[in-house]
Amino acid sequence: MIRSADLARKLSRMLINSLPKEKQVMMKVSDFLGMLSELYRRERSFRDFVLNPLVPLDAKLSYLKTLREKLGITKEVDDTLSHLLELNALPLISEIKRFYDYEVEKTLRFSKALLMLAKKVDGAVIERIKNVVSKALGRDLEFEVIEDASLIGGFVIKTYGFLLDTSIKKTLLNVMRG
Repeated sequence: MIRSADLARKLSRMLINSLPKEKQVMMKVSDFLGMLSELYRRERSFRDFVLNPLVPLDAKLSYLKTLREKLGITKEVDDTLSHLLELNALPLISEIKRFYDYEVEKTLRFSKALLMLAKKVDGAVIERIKNVVSKALGRDLEFEVIEDASLIGGFVIKTYGFLLDTSIKKTLLNVMRG
C-alpha cells in the first residue's frame, strides 16, 4: 500500500510536470492548491461533497474545474485533479501543496518568503534585506511583509526550507536560557 506522503509527492510532481515552467502560472496553481486546502479544512459541506461516494466523480470534477476556471488557472491541472478525486486523495491537499511549493522552489529557484518586522520600515530597507538573503540562498524571493511588535527589533524571514531570526526577542530568549 502506498503511503500518503508518497502519494502526495507523486501527485505534486505530476502537477508540476504538466505545467509550463512559468513563474506566474506555477504561483497561481500554488494559490489554487492553498485555496482548496483551506476550503477542505474549513468547509464541512465541501468536504462532505468531495468525499461522498454517492456523488458521481464527474460532478466532483466538474465542480473543481469550475473553481479552476473562475480563478483563471490553466487547464493542465485537470488530469491531476481527476487523479486526486479518483484516488479519494483530497484529504492530502495540504500535503500536496507543501510538496508542490517545494518542487516549484527548486524548479524556478524562487521562494515565497514571509518577512516579519517589529515595525514598518522603508521600502529600501526591505529591498536591501531581500537582496542580501536572495544572494545567500541563490534564489529570488518574493516577500509577504507583516509587522509583529513582539519581535521588539530586527526581523524574521521564513521560507519553505529556511528560517532566519535576527529579532531582539530571539536574542533575549537565548540570553535568558543561559
